[in-house]
Amino acid sequence: MVTTYKLNTRELESAFESIKATYPNQVVEIEIREQDTTEYLLSSSANRKHLLESIKNIEEGKNLASFETLEDLIKAEEEHNKKR
Repeated sequence: MVTTYKLNTRELESAFESIKATYPNQVVEIEIREQDTTEYLLSSSANRKHLLESIKNIEEGKNLASFETLEDLIKAEEEHNKKR
């Protein structure tokens, strides 16, 4: 039997309690693999399309924005989020 627990390290204590309850008095093997953000983003077709389009735009110098200050960037992000 194989069971996968996907969690943040903040949740380890409760996860180990759950594992102990699920597999009492058994030998288990725990494999730790850090999640690759790019792999995660490419896992759905919509995210993959958006990420690849963004990479292409950067390579071609299209749809790029520049900001004078951090405040300008924050304001632009807020306006962008309002349009969603």
